Amino acid sequence: MHKIQNFSYHTHNNAFNLFDGKNSCEEMISKAEALGFEELGVSNHLIFHPNLEKIDVMFYNNINEAVDVYKRNIDLIRQTASKHKIKVYAGFEVDFFPSASWRKSFEEIIKQLDVDYLIGSTHFIRSSDEKFLLDIYFIRHLKTPLPDNDLKLYLQNYWLNIVEAVKSGYFNFIAHLDYITICNLCTEAEWDEYKWKVIEALAEKKHPFELNTSGYDRIGKPHPDIWMLKELQKRNVPVVISDDAHCTEHLSRHFEKAETLLASLNYQNRWKIEK
Repeated sequence: MHKIQNFSYHTHNNAFNLFDGKNSCEEMISKAEALGFEELGVSNHLIFHPNLEKIDVMFYNNINEAVDVYKRNIDLIRQTASKHKIKVYAGFEVDFFPSASWRKSFEEIIKQLDVDYLIGSTHFIRSSDEKFLLDIYFIRHLKTPLPDNDLKLYLQNYWLNIVEAVKSGYFNFIAHLDYITICNLCTEAEWDEYKWKVIEALAEKKHPFELNTSGYDRIGKPHPDIWMLKELQKRNVPVVISDDAHCTEHLSRHFEKAETLLASLNYQNRWKIEK
């Protein structure tokens, strides 16, 4: 029987009621400790863009407000971790945008934060000029569907966004590559050329990515799709298993299934924080 990964770096909590986790930082760390985790990463969302509408408590368009919240989040993680024996890392799951203006703002934000690691993430579809931004979660709530031509462009930009996140050099690993499939988008073969762009970017940089087990609950399979995982294994791209835990019950969910999958592919290049 193969060894099961006993840590997770992609977890969320409900700090200050400003993030989307269901449990407190204390509850998440305590549960990880009880599970026998050797370490835990806390990665609440960092979602900043000057063009974001404040339709979600986690969305920030004011850099000073964002920095204040993110600093308080890190302080809470450090203070809570000090009460426990388990090693705890403070990080963020960052929604990346490729424009020079966003990069400048992000670099200004991150310089002010004492972080251990960063996860690159794409939850948004967007126009090329980033004036239109829509978290894909809200697609189902649109009163008027997006025009087909616009939607196709926005979906292309979703994949190109991931490519640019890989190339940026900002991140320790990239989250749920095909997250957009939870909305039954980009599942057709015509989108494979864009998925290949992501695979090639990761392979060129040997950039770590995650096998996200939340997909087993959402769509019956992990992120990324198994065919993408096979191609990444052939190219020896480092992988780490993530539970994307938003509550204590999610910690280590489907890790055994993920380990079985990786073993079946002889996927041996595993990534881990080294500090």
